[in-house]
Parts: sequence; structure tokens; C-alpha cells
Amino acid sequence: MENIDLDQKLEYKGDWWLPSDPDKRVAGVLTYYPNEKIVLELLGCFGEYSLAILTGKDEEDIIYGKTAESKEITLINNIRSLKLNFSADFPIVKYTCNYMVIGKHVEGLDEKRSYWATARIPELSNWCQPEAITTTMFFDKNHNSTMTNLSFSTKFRSRKDIINNVEVNENTTVKIKKGVRYNGNHFAPEVEQYSYLEIRKKGKTSIKEIVSDIFKFEQFLSLATLSIVKSSKITLHDKSTYQQEGGTRFYREIHFIHAFRERNNLQSAESKMFRNLFDYSTIKDVYPEIISKWYNEPIELAPIRYHLISSLEKKQLYGSVDFLIVIQALEGFCRRFRSKKYRKTHGLPERDYSDLFAMMGSLLDEFGNIELIQKCKIDKEAVVDSRNYYSHFMPKDKDSKALDGYELYKLTMRLRILLVCCVLSLYGFDNSRINEIMKESHSKVLEL
Repeated sequence: MENIDLDQKLEYKGDWWLPSDPDKRVAGVLTYYPNEKIVLELLGCFGEYSLAILTGKDEEDIIYGKTAESKEITLINNIRSLKLNFSADFPIVKYTCNYMVIGKHVEGLDEKRSYWATARIPELSNWCQPEAITTTMFFDKNHNSTMTNLSFSTKFRSRKDIINNVEVNENTTVKIKKGVRYNGNHFAPEVEQYSYLEIRKKGKTSIKEIVSDIFKFEQFLSLATLSIVKSSKITLHDKSTYQQEGGTRFYREIHFIHAFRERNNLQSAESKMFRNLFDYSTIKDVYPEIISKWYNEPIELAPIRYHLISSLEKKQLYGSVDFLIVIQALEGFCRRFRSKKYRKTHGLPERDYSDLFAMMGSLLDEFGNIELIQKCKIDKEAVVDSRNYYSHFMPKDKDSKALDGYELYKLTMRLRILLVCCVLSLYGFDNSRINEIMKESHSKVLEL
């Protein structure tokens, strides 16, 4: 069983062909460069050489391959570049591939099959600790510092490996599960425990749909950890693809890979344990309700949530664009989710949302009893003047409070805290729970 890790370079040598012409096979090398690109380099071309030069397509939806180890590979959404080789009777053709599926020939991302999937997200183990291994140590009674016995044990019986199981809609179940992996050898054993995500479907589904469900959970975990998180491994299983030994079915692993350019190299990233906005234990009692709301969000919330997640990215340099991302999300939140009807129903004072100043006053009043918001001391006039200056290129007169440099960065971070409060409120957190979450979060996490 191959250990696929999206932070590791992958290379496959084999034959490649188009589904429409399976008899015309071309030798080549497929390379996955972590967090950069997927490239297929062919020693030749599909079809006749002269025709390929003159009329060859610049894009191929699907390319099939079979490696030297007889592994099936599907490449999806492929863009061609051609390099002529005048010293030989064949060209060198390169394809930059958007997606690759290792372990199965599929018709595309929209093809419906009986899939379920698992995803390893490194930050998930810290956010929701698996507690899958029990460590037992015995010491000498006479010499307390001398260890006499050390043992590790783990037990998985029936559903004991499931940490939480939520049916988010009539067709989809989202599970957090615990796992244990043994590496090394007899003299240098390595045991890893981890938490991972599992997506189950009652009916047939497509790769696009099931990867979208994984992406939604990544976004949720990005909010919870205040960092951009991505899966390090996505494994699909097809109920029709298995081997049977005795009465047990062993489903073949199908790996899905996309060159996520926004992924961080997780091996070099510092541990973010204890630096989350909130962790699983903090919301365990309301987690099923929150994750169900997250997966069934109204379409109007998607852009706001995307802007929030985008604002979480850690950068060396911050600028006016980062400020505008947060302020646009706050404006959208007010206009879409804080209508006059909502405010009347919840006993909040009515506000005129004709300008940003009124919106900011409304939000600061609504979350005014949250201690961290009080400490932020957000200047509404500075917010409005800065938005007008950077968004509308209005002149900065002598009375303008538009900020720049480090002061604009600090304002952006404070507004991001306010945006987090807004999003948490949409998923069922009341102000008292939001206040607890903010107090428990380390100040460096919120960068106040």
C-alpha cells in the first residue's frame, strides 16, 4: 500500500493514452511537485506527429495512464505545451494537469459512483485529539527514576474508533475518527495516533461532490484554528472496487491529488497546538448542531465565509487589500443578515444601513459585551475613511482619519476579530459563549 502525502514529491513512469484512442500509447513521466503543479512529460504525442503539431488540441479533459507497477492513473483538465525535437522524429509534449486520480480510471469529476472518502488533515489531530493510544509506565519502587516497564496499547471494537458522527443532511454523514499507524521496525518502532475525517454518502456521488464536502470541513477547521488548513491526504473508496478474502472485503484505495498552491508545507510549519480559536472539547456539546449549520449554510453566507477564511492567512506583508477583504465581509454580513426584521425580532435597535459608519456602530453595539471587542477600541471614523480611501480612491484631506502602514494592519486585525464574532453568531454561538472562546484564545492567535 502506497503512502501518499501531498507534501512529498511523487513520480510515475508509464504509458499514457486518450480514452478515445486506447491503442495509441505514449511513454512518459508524471511528476507531482508539492504545492506547485502536476506535470506529465511525454516522449512523443497522441496521434500522428505532423497532425499533432498542426491541429493538436491544447487541452485534454482526460488522460489515462498505467505505471510500470500496473497502477491506474487518471489525469483531469490537462493543458498542453509542445516542444519540437528537430534531431528526432518525435516531439516532447508536456501537460500541466489540474487533478490526478491514482488507483482507478474514471470518466471525470462528475461521474457518479458509490464513493466514500477519508481525509488526513494534520491540524485535526491537535484540534480534536484522538486519545487512541494508552501509555502505561512502571517504575522501580526503590528507585523512582528507574523505569521497569513501558507499554502502549490500543483497542478498536465496533464503533469505538468514531469520535463524532453527524448526519448533516439526508445523504451525507460527516465523521471524525481516530486511527493508529505503525512504522519503523523491531529495533526502532514508530507509532502514530491521529484523528481523521470520513465522508459517507447514502446514494451515488461524484468526486467533485465528495471533495467539496472535504473542502467545507477544511474551511470550518480553518476558522477553528485561525489558519489556512488543507488535507495532506485524500483517499476515495468505491464500493464496487474491492478484493475479498474469506468473508472480508478489502476496498482498494483511490488517491485524489490537486496541486493546492495555497497549501502550506505542513512539515515545516510550527505546531499550533493550544493556539486555536476554539478546539473540539470547547464545543463538544454543540458540535453536531454547529457542523450541520456549516454544511447547510444559506448561499448568501458563502462569500462572507470565504472572505473570513482568506483573512486568516498568515503573511509577511499586509496591505490595503487585506483590510478591504475584511471590511467587505463585514458590510456583507450587515446587509444580508442584520435586516430590520431581524433586529426587531431580537430586540436590537433599528439601524440605517445606508453607510458604513452606521453598520460599524450596530456591530460594535451587538458584540459590545465581549471583552476582547471592548479592548479593540475600534475607531468607526478611521474604518470609514480608510475604506473610502483604499476602495474609492477618494482624496485624503487634512481631516481624514484614513490609516496606513502598521496602524492599518492593527485595524485590520481588530476588524478580523469582529468578523469572527459575526460568523460564530451565525452558527449558533451566543455572546456569552463567544466571550468564553475569545478569553480562552491566546492573544497571539488573535494578534491583538
